[in-house]
Amino acid sequence: MNKLSWLSIFLILVITPKMGAGLFGADQNAETAELTRLATEAGHAYAARDLAALEKMTADDYTQTDVRGGVLNRAQWLEFVKNRRSDITVDSDDVQVRYYGPVAVVTGHWTYTKKGDGNDIVRYSRWTSVWTKTADGWKRHSFQNTYVNANADLCQVTS
Repeated sequence: MNKLSWLSIFLILVITPKMGAGLFGADQNAETAELTRLATEAGHAYAARDLAALEKMTADDYTQTDVRGGVLNRAQWLEFVKNRRSDITVDSDDVQVRYYGPVAVVTGHWTYTKKGDGNDIVRYSRWTSVWTKTADGWKRHSFQNTYVNANADLCQVTS
């Protein structure tokens, strides 16, 4: 890698996050609280099939990579949410927000609970989302969700 490439990587990793702090100044705590609220609300809206709430927080260029590796655009994802058959609850925790200029990367953990006949089915996922601040508030552009697999280290790939 040449010196220019290393310099570019340095600028992105070291300087750009500090720009985000300066962009929001003293309001960064308020912005972080708002993004945490929105990320949590997104999980609740998904579980409740609240399309109005999801449409409001989702950018026109939204893409989602779901837990099975499928990639959906905004229209496809909203259609999926509308037609999803299972009734679930989604609880969020461990929400972290990082700023990169006017962009925020928000990560967290979801607990999905599907009520069963005497047996609840519980699943966990880790997710990453990308948000930008617009005149209409924060908009989510991208969301990637991965089930937590406690047995992942037991899998061995052979060639």
